[in-house]
Formats: sequence, structure tokens, C-alpha cells
Amino acid sequence: MKILIASDGRQPNEFYRGSLLCAGALPEEVSVVCPGDPVPEHFDGLLIAGGSDVDPSHYGEAASHSVDVNSARDALDFQLFAAAERRSLPIFGICRGMQMINVALGGTLWQDLPSERNRGLEHDFDRAHFDPAHSAHTIKSVATGSSPVATLFRGAGEFIVNSRHHQAVKDLAAGLRAIGGSPDDLVEAYERTDGAYLAAVQWHPENLVGDPFQKALLQTFLDACRAEARRAVHLDPPPIEVSLEGRIAVVRINRPAKKNAFAGTMREMLARTIEALGQDATVPAIVLTGAGSCFSAGGDLETLRALSLAKDVAGFRALLDDGARAVLSIVKAPKPVLAAIDGAAAGAGMNLALACDVRFASTFERFEAFFAQSFAAIGLAPDWGGTYHLPLLAGSGSAADLVFSAERISAQRAKELGLVEVLVTDGSALPAALSRAALYAERPAAALAAAKLNLNAERLPRLEQALAREAEAQIELFRNGDLSQRLRAPRPRTPESRENS
Repeated sequence: MKILIASDGRQPNEFYRGSLLCAGALPEEVSVVCPGDPVPEHFDGLLIAGGSDVDPSHYGEAASHSVDVNSARDALDFQLFAAAERRSLPIFGICRGMQMINVALGGTLWQDLPSERNRGLEHDFDRAHFDPAHSAHTIKSVATGSSPVATLFRGAGEFIVNSRHHQAVKDLAAGLRAIGGSPDDLVEAYERTDGAYLAAVQWHPENLVGDPFQKALLQTFLDACRAEARRAVHLDPPPIEVSLEGRIAVVRINRPAKKNAFAGTMREMLARTIEALGQDATVPAIVLTGAGSCFSAGGDLETLRALSLAKDVAGFRALLDDGARAVLSIVKAPKPVLAAIDGAAAGAGMNLALACDVRFASTFERFEAFFAQSFAAIGLAPDWGGTYHLPLLAGSGSAADLVFSAERISAQRAKELGLVEVLVTDGSALPAALSRAALYAERPAAALAAAKLNLNAERLPRLEQALAREAEAQIELFRNGDLSQRLRAPRPRTPESRENS
């Protein structure tokens, strides 16, 4: 799947993109396109971001007030909108994007609200002088349809939004219907009455994504894009993939280009997969591994930065809860779960491996495994059960050193510390793990289930307590805002225009 964000270099594009990551998109699924950039031939959804004013000539008027137009941005937006319309792709507009879509479909705009339509409500709060998430005014739902967006608006009733625009919809284009309005009766949100997903809002949900309604609004767009990608057969391979080697289930963390880091819904997908396989009587054992030459680098840093910049505590907690669920699914599975570790097992990836019953790690040069409790390097503490499993297996002193230093250790050193049971010297760890799993499969399933239940009888409640403690510690560290400062920001673009919306 590929979602394009039409924007320009003066916009806070990290927030536009980050809001979709907070809503569940994988980083590689979202690209920002600015004037002069190559436009991908295939994409599955279009978000038109805020920016400068739409040239009034596009709706048959002269610029009668102070407007700030960017002809290159206009050209890009209208080009991408036309391409999306030809293919009936999902489209979502924010601020300028809402205005531009209305114009593209035949509507008109108020060129300057303070001079043309001043009804006592301020709309233009410049982000240079106000918190982008400031509370500006209320929005009241006027939705009447049964679409996912209209249903969401009706459920919300009335809510508060931010605002930074001096232009707005004047005449709503044919085929659009208002679904939200401001106290001074401006159209603040609309959707298409029929056809492919098209919705737009006048405020900036990318700065409010920590609010459940705003995130759900973005998720309706994401859902529509995923549906389009499925229809067009543009979906990438699933990030959690299951295959069978004989009777043994192999669960692969499948983002090799990103070192199998966890993002989007991958944690939940992994948990659901292990839970389902745990209840499948035809599967005697499970091997967990990573695609390519890496087990897992842990949490995706782009997603973590996006959550931190958005101050999306609820979103971060959801990731922690899903990670805990994945760990517990392994420990509770009534059958052996083995980890086959090639390359990096870092952060949450290392602690995921520690949750497994038996660990195999390669020392072969091409697949050589290494381990790192990398949390402290980005201002976090261990989660995914690491504060329980690490001292249990390696001892308290070694566990403390690994956590405090955040340094990587070799597979050989991990074996010496008791973190790995089997070293594989002649290639990937997977064949050896599969061979051992096949041996386990020869034993009676009921006997293995009973044995694992008893082996974990004391472990499970302590692990659950550790997971709860870890979550609270992580939330406190997340709240202090240090995370976004420690994570690398994307390279800024060259300024192109002053933002008005």
C-alpha cells in the first residue's frame, strides 16, 4: 500500500506523516510529495495537506484580498487530485486540502474571512504564536449519512478543534455534503455523497491525533486506503507471516528492509497469530524468526518519534499493551515456542526472544546474531518482559550492565550468560530450530502442554506483574518528552512558501 501526502517544504510534514503512523500506518506506506518531486505511478490514497491559499482564479475570481498563492503547489495538488479521481482512490483533505478539493469539484471559497465574513469567531491562529494543538472553537456534527465518517461524526456530537485558516468553503461543490460546522456556521467538514471515499476537515487533526476521535477520523481514511490496495492487489506481504515446515509453524516477523522493527498493528498481529497457532491441534510446535538476516530491531523509531511528537500517550500505551500480549501469547501457548535468531535481536526484539521457551542463535558470519538492550539509548526502559526474563536468565548484575550500557553482545556472550541455549555455526539458526521442534513434535502434545503449564506456573504471574510495572515506567518516560529529542528527525526540506492554513 502507498499513501501520498501532497504538501510543500514549508509545511510541518513530519506531523502530517506522523499522524498516519500514529493511526496505524507503516512508515514505508506513507510518502510526502512536494512540488518538483517525482510522483509515484501507483498509489492507493491521497492526503492533501495544509499550506498556502488556493489561487482564486481556479474558481473564477480575482484576488480581491491579501492572498498568498503558490502556483507550484496548486499544480501539484490539482494534478494528484485528478489522478486520484480518475482511479476512484480515497482522498482526505486537511485545511487548505479541504478548500482545494472543494474548488476542484466546482465550489468556491471565502478569500478572507475577517474582511468578507466576520461573525465574531476567530479562525486564524498562526502556529508560530500558538500551540498547534490549541483549543480554538467547537465543531457540531451535522452528519446524516451512514458512511464510516458520518457515523463517527454523529457519535462525537460536539467537540473542540484547533484552527489556523483565513479562507474557508463558501459554496459547497455539488456532490459534497457538510458533516460538521463551526459556531459561526462555516462548513468545517464534508464528505462525498456517493462514490469513493472523500472527506475533508478545516482544522488540523495531525496535531490532535492523541484524541480518540481525531485518530479514528484518520483511521477511516487508512481503512479506505487498505481496502483500495486490496482491490488493486497493491498490498505488500504481511508484516507477520506464517508458513508450515512439515507440521511446524514458522512465524516470521516480515519487515526485512526495516530490520523487522515493529510498527503499526504488528504487535497485535503477532499476538493474534501465536494465540491462534497455540489453539491449533494440528501444530505441535512454533518457531519464531525474522525475515532476511535479522530477528528484530525492536520498536520502529519513526513510529515512536511520531507518537512522542503527537504526545499520543494512549497510542503509546496501546503499543505497550500489544507488546505485552505478544509476550504472554508465547508463554501461555500450550506448546513449545522456539526462537531462531539471526542478526539483530535488539530492544523489544531481544525481549521477545527471551520470552520463548528455547533460543537458537547463529554465529555464522552472514547470519551472526547479536543482542542489545537498546532502550536507554533513546531514553526508555526495558519492556516486553525484559525486566523479568533478563535477570532470571543472566543474573541481576549482568542484566543491569546490559540495560544500563545499552551495548550489544555477541551470540557467544549471550550463550555464556544463559540467554541462548544453542549456537549454530554453519548458517542460519532456522534449520536447527526446526530440527529441534520436529523432535519435540514426536512427543505427546498433552504431555508437552502439561509440562509447559507447570514450568511456567510461577513464572506467569510474576511476568504479568513485571509487564504492568514496565508499562507504567515507560509511560512516565514517554510523558517527559525526551524521546522525540533523542530520536533522529527527518532531514528538513528547502522552504518554498509561507503557510497560511
